[in-house]
Amino acid sequence: MKKNLTKKLAALGLAVITTASMAGCSSKPAETKAPETTAAAGAESTEAPATEAAKKEAGGSNVLKVTYSGTPEIHEKQYLMDTFFKNFEEENNCTVEVDFVAQADAVKKIQSEQEGKNYITDIIYADTANMAPYVNGGWMQDITELVNSTGSTYTQMFDNTTNKDGVRYFAPFTFDVYVTCANKKALDYLPDGLTEEDVVSGITWEQYADWAVAIAAGEGEGKTMMPANLTSSQLLYPMGGMSLAYGGGFPEFTSDGFKEALGIIAKIAAGNGFYAEQDQYTAPTDPLNSGDVWLTFAHMAPVGTSYNAAPNNYVIGAAPKGSKGAGSTSGAWCYGIAQGAPNQELAEKFINYIADPEVNYEFCSNYGGSLSPIEEVGDILESSDVVMRAGIEMLKTTIVTGVPAAEYSDWNAVKLLYGDIFNDVLKNKAVPGDDYLAEEQSKLEALKN
Repeated sequence: MKKNLTKKLAALGLAVITTASMAGCSSKPAETKAPETTAAAGAESTEAPATEAAKKEAGGSNVLKVTYSGTPEIHEKQYLMDTFFKNFEEENNCTVEVDFVAQADAVKKIQSEQEGKNYITDIIYADTANMAPYVNGGWMQDITELVNSTGSTYTQMFDNTTNKDGVRYFAPFTFDVYVTCANKKALDYLPDGLTEEDVVSGITWEQYADWAVAIAAGEGEGKTMMPANLTSSQLLYPMGGMSLAYGGGFPEFTSDGFKEALGIIAKIAAGNGFYAEQDQYTAPTDPLNSGDVWLTFAHMAPVGTSYNAAPNNYVIGAAPKGSKGAGSTSGAWCYGIAQGAPNQELAEKFINYIADPEVNYEFCSNYGGSLSPIEEVGDILESSDVVMRAGIEMLKTTIVTGVPAAEYSDWNAVKLLYGDIFNDVLKNKAVPGDDYLAEEQSKLEALKN
């Protein structure tokens, strides 16, 4: 299985190994706000076991029903159905039926099944940014011992989202990080003394800001972008990475580290360095492709999409450094077993299946070389596995945090707070005062479960 790398993987692998940067190009759909749930946060489930009628509705004991929250790219879906799930079917003499739905629709679907005790779904696939409703709603089974019994060693990076009160509800399967991407035309405006190789290895955030301002001055318009659209906002993730680089937290608004990070944004804003239409985008792919944006710090998937379309046009580099080093947030995609799963035995076998390092290796490889959360995958990498090797090296030197969405009642509201602060900086071209940030921090604290 380990040789089925696509041309896309090879191209991205070349990009990442030459940059000694980060990996993680699995496509991640735009996040959506989860609906409110009336279930008590962290409450133990009181649902009865699935009825025979529910089992029949779900397709019988040899049919595994998967709700896949997200809409993968065509090539990703093809791999999932033709290889990933197909291999499980052959190993277990069963049928896997997959329902691909958007994140918000998946939450509604599972909420309806759970509250109506109409158990259909066995396995749920969800990302950490949208996981809170499943965990807080009591819709997931405790899989702590099941995962421990697999023998695979999982990263603890996402435990504050996949776990609650010491109980594991989801097992991470793949994750990704943030990188710098620059159009090669921007290299003419690098601050004195810096080279393309410096961009590759990771410049400082101060140098990044100077570069952004120089590009704007030379081109007569801002060409640096952050994903500033607040609909399904992704803005908090790069801002969180910047805060980590200066010793701040995520999410939080009052530390000196976060204020220093805002200072970088303010410097770019004061120099008119930002792309004027950045508030229309949650990802830089289209503006990068059109040439309207020349510099960005963004999720690996949209950056990888632009790079693959024209690899000679871009330089991909490590996350910029602050006073404490480089920083990045990271989200994971995870599997769990729904309460009342009609096909419990198959569901447990599936958790064992995804914990197999060989299975995880192939999945991450076919998803563009995304990062594996399983330590043992590192033991089976070959010299050709440049993407995952680069990602593993990145984890040794970069401050990385997961997405603690499960700790908050409404993660979308957390995102909007970051958007409010960002827009305040753009408007005033300065770091907000302590009173304003303290007020935003109070709003953040009010959202905690």
